Amino acid sequence: MDKEQHFEVLRESAAEVKELQDHLEAIREKEAALQADRVATLEKLGKARASRFTRMTAAIESGVPKAQVARELGMDRTNLYKLLGGKDNAPDA
Repeated sequence: MDKEQHFEVLRESAAEVKELQDHLEAIREKEAALQADRVATLEKLGKARASRFTRMTAAIESGVPKAQVARELGMDRTNLYKLLGGKDNAPDA
């Protein structure tokens, strides 16, 4: 191999490494964006669950049977009772 051929091989090798580094950086940026989206979504989920709990307890305090509240929320009554903190675990008649 002459000097020019070595330079050509070295340039190709450098380009390959640079391309892979750029690709990894793009992946890191996507991961960071996904992580930020995850954090924001978890925050929204917490707020939505708090709102659901407030509305659920208001309905129960207004006399709506717990079984009906659970059905409307699409959850098992056992989960409803767990959300209520185990208070009044007796099923509604």
